[in-house]
Amino acid sequence: MNNNVIKPEWIDTLLNVLREFAEIPNDEIVRFTDQIKVVKVAKNDHFINVGDRTDKVAFIAEGLFRIYYLSDTGKENCLVFREGGRFLSAYNSLLDNTVSRYSFQALEDSVLLYISLEDYAILLEGDECWQRVVSKYFQMLFIEKEEREVAFLSADAQQRYRLFIRKYPNLSGRISQYHIASYLGITPEALSRIRKKHIDIDQ
Repeated sequence: MNNNVIKPEWIDTLLNVLREFAEIPNDEIVRFTDQIKVVKVAKNDHFINVGDRTDKVAFIAEGLFRIYYLSDTGKENCLVFREGGRFLSAYNSLLDNTVSRYSFQALEDSVLLYISLEDYAILLEGDECWQRVVSKYFQMLFIEKEEREVAFLSADAQQRYRLFIRKYPNLSGRISQYHIASYLGITPEALSRIRKKHIDIDQ
């Protein structure tokens, strides 16, 4: 089996997501899809490590990732989960031309479609549709970041767990308790108590 084969349904999903941000002319679609490559990331492997320089802009065709960083004491802090149908890159590295501040780990065997940073830059210099796509996407990231910060400032751990369930309704069975606790900023033991209360309330 050729691991470099790109399935048509992966491309269709990617294009459908892009069209949610902007209308893309057919000739731009052809130019874009000609540049796409595929990489498979095995469960627990990293797509990007902290300190890496980003050279790819990727789209998750299949699988699941967590984005996290290490505190000064070595504690892992999960910022966000990314499942199929989302983009994946160290955007601070792209914008600032610096190394990534975060690590991107596959929580399942995953497939990424990607273009090189060089091809990404060429796209942005071409048709204005790509600028609209990037602008809309970064607006979405900003809103997501703001909602996350507000939750940590104004919600207790149980409320944050309920927000997690609403934000990621299909992921709780695919993510370990350790990683969920890291995302919520609590210990796995505290998460166990919260989950028990959550089940009791819902029954």
